[in-house]
Amino acid sequence: MSKNKFFDFNNQKKEEKKEKPSELFTSKFIASHYQKIKNVGEDLMRVPTKDEFFFLQTDKAFNAFTFIPFVAKTYPIKHLYACTYSISRKVIDALIEMHDKGMIEQITLLISESMIKRNPVTIENLKAMCTTRPNLKVQYAWSHAKVCLMETHDFHFVIEGSGNWAENAHFEQYVFANSKGLYDFRLQLFTNVDMIKY
Repeated sequence: MSKNKFFDFNNQKKEEKKEKPSELFTSKFIASHYQKIKNVGEDLMRVPTKDEFFFLQTDKAFNAFTFIPFVAKTYPIKHLYACTYSISRKVIDALIEMHDKGMIEQITLLISESMIKRNPVTIENLKAMCTTRPNLKVQYAWSHAKVCLMETHDFHFVIEGSGNWAENAHFEQYVFANSKGLYDFRLQLFTNVDMIKY
């Protein structure tokens, strides 16, 4: 029987003995809260405070985009980064409206390159929006990541989870965090020139 490194439990035990606790993860207690939500605006009473994490689970279908206006109504967004597999035209129109009203200063989108073939009408609409808005940047890559970063004047919000910026399934899970460290780590998704194709 051939060995598989992912299921060799003897090898795993040897590796575990060599590992030492990482100071990165033991240096600080992180406040975390768990909650089921149906509607972001109604069920979330506040945004996370500095170094606080909300672990959320939906029990009703809603668009992952709904976190953005929830934050922007209180904290104007200096730079919004969003990485998604799918994005709807309605979401694009809402983002542009928020940008034009000054709620979001800069927007950088990283969209799965498969969207170019899957939904060319939406992509062409997005390209047209970019031509008249210098603070709107769109990148494409072979990616399935779903991450949103929002830099405000005081905070660094991160939203990540299973939901796309289109119509989602009934059950999704999200982490909603206010963490400069996580923000900087996830920012690499948007600056990795080896991954970005266009």
